[in-house]
Parts: sequence; C-alpha cells; structure tokens
Amino acid sequence: MQKKIILYFLLSNFFALAQIKNESKSDTYTSRKKIYQINFNTDHWIKNSESENWDAEFHDKYNLLAAYFIEYDYFISDKKIKSTIEEEYKNFGKIKNIKIYKKKINDIEVNYFECELNFNDFLYKYQGFIYNGKGGSIQMTYGGQAETIEQNQNLIDELNNGISIIN
Repeated sequence: MQKKIILYFLLSNFFALAQIKNESKSDTYTSRKKIYQINFNTDHWIKNSESENWDAEFHDKYNLLAAYFIEYDYFISDKKIKSTIEEEYKNFGKIKNIKIYKKKINDIEVNYFECELNFNDFLYKYQGFIYNGKGGSIQMTYGGQAETIEQNQNLIDELNNGISIIN
C-alpha cells in the first residue's frame, strides 16, 4: 500500500510539472486610446517594438506571417471598406478576389475581409477586419504568402480571439 501511495505521489508531481512547462506565456497590447486590447501568446506572436504606419505590428515566430493593428480617429463606412483596402495596397499592385462579410469575434460584429495580391510573381493573401466602435474604427490585417496564410489560420484565429473592448 505504501508503494502505491509513493507511486501516486510521484505520478501526480510528474503531471503537475508537465502542465507547468506547457503553460503559454502571454502579453497584452493596449491601444493608444485605451479602448481595445490584444492578448497574445508570446510563444506564437512577437510584437515589433517599432512601427511606422501601424499602431502595432506582430509577426509569427518564423517571421512568415505578419499582423497589423491600427486605431483610426474616424469611422470607415461599410461602403468605403473595399476602397480603403485597395488604397492600402495600391503601391504593391492590384488587390484581387476581395470578399467582405460580417463575422463575430469575441461578441464584436466586424466587417471581415479576404483578398489576394500578386507581387513580384508571388501570391500574397491578406485577411482581417474593420470595426467601427467607440472613438472611431479599428483595423486588424494579416498577411503573408498564400501558403503561410493557409497553414497558419489557427494562429490568425488565436490573435483575433485575443482582441477585446476595454470596459
């Protein structure tokens, strides 16, 4: 009986240690207006310390997938979403196959978009959303070569699910 108790004790310690090692590290980015926050897993996403055109930039640990967040001081109407996206990429080429649809992310109804861009003979895919909320609109965009987007949809969903409104 005493051997069984020792065995149970050792096994429970082993499983407890395994769970501690498997815990993810996380960090939080708070938007400049303090309206939104993004909780992200630092094992999967790295926040760039500097960004020129976006409020926050992230990339996956292999630097194949990029994510961009911006908080606008104005609202982007549903009618202007397509032209806003096309304008962002005009220096790189013409956006193709753009799809815009409503989607819920953490109880926030957003205008989700998906599109493609041929640049230097490589096919890039972009997806993300625009949301009109308190203080203006926000935009979250993910981009990379087509294969990267398709293989890492789970990482995109993970970062999307980390976005919330600060009450």
